[in-house]
Amino acid sequence: MARPLEDMARDLRPGPVRREARPETAANDNGVPGPHPSSALPPDALAIIEPTPIATNQSGRARCDQWRLRFPARTRPFVDPLTGWTGGSDPLAHVVLRFPSLEAAERYCRLQHLRFEVRRPASRPAHVMPIKPDPFCEQQERSRHA
Repeated sequence: MARPLEDMARDLRPGPVRREARPETAANDNGVPGPHPSSALPPDALAIIEPTPIATNQSGRARCDQWRLRFPARTRPFVDPLTGWTGGSDPLAHVVLRFPSLEAAERYCRLQHLRFEVRRPASRPAHVMPIKPDPFCEQQERSRHA
């Protein structure tokens, strides 16, 4: 005896299988491969792993060794005609996850079967700008020593 249809709706499986087309695809999936069974993220999601940026207006280095995982926007933003605000239809564009190390972020992506790319910080030499002497201060120094 077949299972009741009510049980199929509750276990989140794709539905009845078409035997004539391809046995691995469901009847209601339009031939599009679904996400990996252990991941709730869409199959076309790309994760970007990069170091947590340091705020330019703060001198602290509290989270300089942390890494963040973010998703680039998959759709273009649009202007809401009623309010004039910018909107979007991609919920992943607002997701940011923080990790204590690069290895932890990569491990998360592999467990979730996510495509990812690592963006390492650009190593720039520290440029020290020389202080330009103020002519007024030089004149006062000369008058003091004279």
